Amino acid sequence: MEEARERSRSAQNKQAGGSIVMDADATSKLHKAGVLATDDSFKYTWFKDHESEVKAIYTGSAFLESSAAGDNVGLVLTSSSFYAEQGGQIFDTGLIEGSFGTFNVCNVQIFGGFVLHIGYLSKETGVVSVGDKVTCKVDYERRKLIAPNHTCTHMLNFALKEVLGDHIDQKGSIVLPEKLRFDFSHCRPVDPEDLRKIEAIVNKQIKDELDVFSKESVLSEAKRIKGLRAVFGEVYPDPVRVVSIGRRVEDLLADPENDEWSSLSSEFCGGTHIINTREAKAFALLSEEGIAKGIRRVTAVTTECAFDALNVASSLEKEVEDASKAEGSALEKKVAALKSRVDSAIMPAAKKADIRAKIALLQNEVRKAQKKIAEQNLKISVKVATEAAESAASDGKTFCIIQLDVGLDAAAVREAVSKVMEKKGMSIMVFSTDETTNKAV
Repeated sequence: MEEARERSRSAQNKQAGGSIVMDADATSKLHKAGVLATDDSFKYTWFKDHESEVKAIYTGSAFLESSAAGDNVGLVLTSSSFYAEQGGQIFDTGLIEGSFGTFNVCNVQIFGGFVLHIGYLSKETGVVSVGDKVTCKVDYERRKLIAPNHTCTHMLNFALKEVLGDHIDQKGSIVLPEKLRFDFSHCRPVDPEDLRKIEAIVNKQIKDELDVFSKESVLSEAKRIKGLRAVFGEVYPDPVRVVSIGRRVEDLLADPENDEWSSLSSEFCGGTHIINTREAKAFALLSEEGIAKGIRRVTAVTTECAFDALNVASSLEKEVEDASKAEGSALEKKVAALKSRVDSAIMPAAKKADIRAKIALLQNEVRKAQKKIAEQNLKISVKVATEAAESAASDGKTFCIIQLDVGLDAAAVREAVSKVMEKKGMSIMVFSTDETTNKAV
């Protein structure tokens, strides 16, 4: 059993790329050994294999000359086309191939300029050694899911400032294949109507099919660009990479004080992006919440995930409209079921607020109907019980037993007993049954 658990833990570690970290001592050893920092400029190249060479193999505690199948290790290469996790964007995955066979890259991190490709050799593979010539094969299909989310994070940042004001500062972000998350400074919850406006601005930029540009620039010159967004307190390299949407970076640098630049998205960013906003296809802002005092968080999706969210919203909205045609207990059951489904559904937050408002109106209708039925039950119960008590008294009886037809309305049953005892002074037993639940009160 313990061996099985260990195998399971090992498999999980390999899938996640393990937890290999290079500390300052490790990077210092690489420098002393004459290993240069990894040239990762090829990470901006898409759909192309990259030739490189293994310069170091690291276990997390020691450097090896070679590693066999089954070991979870990190490879340092002379150059790489893999994107190492940074700036909120998750790492690339893929394969590194050589004469030894295949090394599965599950995680990519950067430490002191050294890109560490963390993973393991396939079982049928031989031994990977320092000096081996290799080919980097990034999983570009996975990156194609990440890039739209990163570009839309920039557009979201722009839209937040457009709608909520210039006080908005980025406080963190994460860009994954399945979603994007963005933290920002704001003192109160964002109301649904503003969320709708923010979502609409991003979708308009997607619909406008804007080109996405990037270029390295001298930091001091890039900082002069009007409306350029940067993370407060972040230390940026010099030169710094500028990403702009809708206009060439060269245009921004040529006339940095131009007010026009405030109406477009431009940021310092070292991440991978789409070429044109149309590649994002659609944008759906799923949630907005507070995570700390003065810090809000929004979560969103793009491409097919956004279409899925929009389809869910459309479907549930139609169900709510159809439910409004029902009456009585049928309406009550449908409203209860729909409320639960809407609460857990993945759909645009503004649309969810709309649907919840419609459900609230139906809930009011249900409450009104319930109140009306309760009043009717009360009158019927008291009338029937009183008449039965009078009939029993005329027959010389000192008590009576009555069955009412008010379902499980305990209030109506109690009121009937109370009124009979108050007016007639007679002992009385009153009950009512509900056939659907097979219960009685």
